[in-house]
Amino acid sequence: MGYLGYAEEALLATCAWVPPNVSPGSLSNGLFVLINKNRVLMSSLEKIPRSPTGETVHPALYDPELRWAMRRARWVYTLREGFEARIVKPLEDRLFARWLHQARLAGQVEAMGLPYRSVEAYLGKQLELQVDPNALVHQISIPRSFPVKSARNAALNQFIWKGDWDWTRFDFRVGHRYRFISDLWRHRDDPAQSESYRKLMQRIEAGKPFRSHHKGILLNTPNRVLAYLDVYLGYMHDMQRHGFDRELGKDRLAVAIDRDGHVVKLNRGLHRLAMAQVLELEQVPVYVRAVHAEWWQRVTAGERGEAALARVTAALKTCRPVA
Repeated sequence: MGYLGYAEEALLATCAWVPPNVSPGSLSNGLFVLINKNRVLMSSLEKIPRSPTGETVHPALYDPELRWAMRRARWVYTLREGFEARIVKPLEDRLFARWLHQARLAGQVEAMGLPYRSVEAYLGKQLELQVDPNALVHQISIPRSFPVKSARNAALNQFIWKGDWDWTRFDFRVGHRYRFISDLWRHRDDPAQSESYRKLMQRIEAGKPFRSHHKGILLNTPNRVLAYLDVYLGYMHDMQRHGFDRELGKDRLAVAIDRDGHVVKLNRGLHRLAMAQVLELEQVPVYVRAVHAEWWQRVTAGERGEAALARVTAALKTCRPVA
């Protein structure tokens, strides 16, 4: 789901259903005007490039000067995804199948860390855990945990992570995402009084407004800053009313299992985790992106292939964050 909320999506669907030549007398004046306004919005949405991952961009935050940067990013993303889908993923799946059935090269495949995309496709929902978000306070940063670029690139494709990456953890609540969400929620009745608004306005005054061609955002006016903050508040109000919706947001809440079997947060889904903590939700779904090699060895106890994965999925059910 992109930046459009439920109400906007419903209204746009209504606009699409109402015939374009409908007469004003067949609708109330207010509805007729509203539908015409939103038909203009629909027309403008068709002209706005999508984000690199294909998400809808909020029209109030988009600026035409982002167009070409967004299109270039979209092309690069599409090429990379196509290469991975046609070349990398089939190769990973063949290697994973060899390990799964303990065929030739199985030992080398495990020593390389197992391809995480293949493990994820095989285990599916068995990698999902329900955790108390307020207990999930330890986070690791991939660049900090894997400072050597070659090791970092390898980890991005592995399910089993070796080394001392879990010793670089830090308190998630001191990070800028948690501070941003908690500050915004404190000032939800008047976002213009928030620290976030002040900092974004300072960037405008310094001639360096916040921009992200990956998200299609240019915050170069006070109204755009307020619209940007309202997007986050909209997510939070929805979460407060309906609970955590895993379908909102492009990334799941990714976690890793450290050498002691504890759940630690990874970079994906940090804003939504902060929202769940600020709103004091009792449970959120997270998915296991990687496990420590020492935990893997201890849990699998020498088993390989399907037997090893059965032991891992059983052990995951007992994994919890540690305060």
